[in-house]
Amino acid sequence: MSLVLVEVCDANPASANEIRRLECEYEGVSVMETSCLSHCELCAEKPYALVNGDVVTADDVRSLVQELRKRIEWELALWSDA
Repeated sequence: MSLVLVEVCDANPASANEIRRLECEYEGVSVMETSCLSHCELCAEKPYALVNGDVVTADDVRSLVQELRKRIEWELALWSDA
């Protein structure tokens, strides 16, 4: 069962292998790459992903992966406290 869903648009620079690896790093995380997440202006501007429906952005893919790790750990902590 997935507790955290990370969604990336395949047209965005964020659709990189580093983001797909998050599934292997964290139990309970699923990464889904789709053709469009309907955030076209943002997609053209910078790397981004959705984490459980919330937008997470950064200036580059490396920084985005760091932000995603923080957000994933926060989300997983919510589930462990429940």
